[in-house]
Amino acid sequence: MHPPAPGHPVTASVLITNSSDDLLIVHPNKGDAAPWQLPGGIVEQGESPLDAARRESREELGLNLDIQVFDLFAIEWLQATREDSRDRLAFLFAGPVLEPEDTVLITLQHDELDAWRWADRTEAKTMLHPAIAARIVGPLQTPGSPVYRETRHEGAL
Repeated sequence: MHPPAPGHPVTASVLITNSSDDLLIVHPNKGDAAPWQLPGGIVEQGESPLDAARRESREELGLNLDIQVFDLFAIEWLQATREDSRDRLAFLFAGPVLEPEDTVLITLQHDELDAWRWADRTEAKTMLHPAIAARIVGPLQTPGSPVYRETRHEGAL
């Protein structure tokens, strides 16, 4: 058996807003101290980041979101922070603007998430992990041109 190929794990997340430009954030089912997150997760083998964003939205929220290639909002390379982890690539897609009638359709995947809520930009930045909060710059409802970012850590591995 061969060791795993070197490379970067890949994640895909979705920025979902309402008409007030509030951001939909989710809380992982890992205790109260866990930071809030954006809907999304790991891109599986043989799956594109776009397909992963659609799948994760469906699994985590019970929503079939019409996310398209042109909805790519940002790509970020994140340097590993621990010896036992690897650098990672994160794809962020701009999701739809949800209306109040859409939110009644949200059904959480309770083995992964215990809550969802709307948060304005200032509130979201205090509730999300700092690396995630740093990605939500500029208008959230119109992706425009994708942004590439790198997150490096002082004195990292």
